[in-house]
Amino acid sequence: MRALLIDGYAPVPSAHLGTAADVRPGPGEVRIRVEAAALNPLDAKLAHGDMTGWFPLAFPYVPGTDFAGVVDALGEAVTDLRLGDAVLGRSDPVAGGALAEAIIVPARCVTRRPEGLDGSIAACLPTPAGIAYQALFDHLRVPEGAVLLILGAGGAVGRAAIQLAPAGVEVVACAGQPRGTDPASPARWVRPDEPDFLRVAAKADCVLDCAGGEIQHRVIAAMHPRAKLAAIVAPADEAAVVARGIDAAFLVLETRRDTLAAIADAAARGVLHPEAPAVFGFEESAATYRDYVAGRTIGKLVMTTGGGR
Repeated sequence: MRALLIDGYAPVPSAHLGTAADVRPGPGEVRIRVEAAALNPLDAKLAHGDMTGWFPLAFPYVPGTDFAGVVDALGEAVTDLRLGDAVLGRSDPVAGGALAEAIIVPARCVTRRPEGLDGSIAACLPTPAGIAYQALFDHLRVPEGAVLLILGAGGAVGRAAIQLAPAGVEVVACAGQPRGTDPASPARWVRPDEPDFLRVAAKADCVLDCAGGEIQHRVIAAMHPRAKLAAIVAPADEAAVVARGIDAAFLVLETRRDTLAAIADAAARGVLHPEAPAVFGFEESAATYRDYVAGRTIGKLVMTTGGGR
């Protein structure tokens, strides 16, 4: 099958179209005919070798974790999916494989796609909406009446968190240059350079940090004891959070069907609506991927294969 291949870590521009083995799924696995695959910041970090401590790559490597498509082969013991099911899913970053005509993943890493949810939109969901969902509901467990501060809220994860936040929560969204924000969002937007920003941070019961860096340090120093922090870019300084009495965690997305099903349902109901992606074709994937890894493009990018259901 055709696939995008890279032969080593960046900055060497090794991305090229090639052929990957077209194998059958093993026990507990499914093969998906890819309709759409999304690029995420994680893909650029993987390409630069920034994540080798968590996700060491073996080359040649087919990039991409987030995809939407149709089940076209079932491994043994897969009983909860059927041939022809439209699905969305996420592969393990070490395996990658989404920027190809087909991908094989464990069946638990996909969920059925609700009727009417377009493949190019569905492919935008698994990583950004998935980690937002797990941060809100698995770690922070934001209670009704709480103040939720989202740092780096202008990006895809922050946007998803705003939309997924439980009812009855006061959402404060922080971004230096908000991009793709929803005018109808109930979130109150603040900038980190506003004079009263740290007073806002001091009132937060829960913080989702999608920014890291200096702003993370400033906010931790202002947070009240017993507040919670979930960081997705860089771990919080352990001494600082212990000194403040903060419950902090660095989150790495765990691909689970329950999370995928929840975000797919939220998208189908119109609760979750990601920023419209820029779409490129399979033949453009090598050049587009190189530009993305080099930081020459911004916004959400989705490859479509033309293999719709």
